[in-house]
Amino acid sequence: MATRRRSDTRRYRTEGSTAYQPEFEQESARSPSRRERMNAAPARRPEPRRRSQSRPRRRPAARPNIEVRPQGAVAPFTVVGLFVVLACALLLVVSSAQLAVANHDIVELRSTLADLQDENRNLQAKYELMFDLEAIEKQLLSDGSMIHPGAGQTVYLDLSGGDSVVYYDGAGEGLSGLLQRAERFFADLLS
Repeated sequence: MATRRRSDTRRYRTEGSTAYQPEFEQESARSPSRRERMNAAPARRPEPRRRSQSRPRRRPAARPNIEVRPQGAVAPFTVVGLFVVLACALLLVVSSAQLAVANHDIVELRSTLADLQDENRNLQAKYELMFDLEAIEKQLLSDGSMIHPGAGQTVYLDLSGGDSVVYYDGAGEGLSGLLQRAERFFADLLS
């Protein structure tokens, strides 16, 4: 089915690739007279269609006949390498999980440490308030268990003597007492 062109479309006369004066395509209601045809410019004949040059058919490229090698055995190095790669991937996943757990534990321990430090400060403040020396002195002075020193109660300490060791009564018991007795025994035998 042929399609009709619109009557208001323009047709351009061209020479080469340059467009000149457009002419309206109009369907004339009457055919031009002989005189009009004579005065009018000779109509151009349509150019004959150019024949496309026929190209010789190309023959499909001949593919060489390739012999396919039959499948051989799998190389042991390939199997070992595959297992090594899988083991490394598994170790990477496991170590990443352990790292995530360790990071979570560290965060929990830090928050616990902060709570314990706050509690330590509170308990330290309570402990220092318990041992108020002025309150203890007042309490002991009121009981009579402690009195202020008088002039006759001055004690002088003489440090001009040599060094001396004082053994406590509990030093003669246990392993240290046994060693001291053995030392005295051998000292008495030699003298």
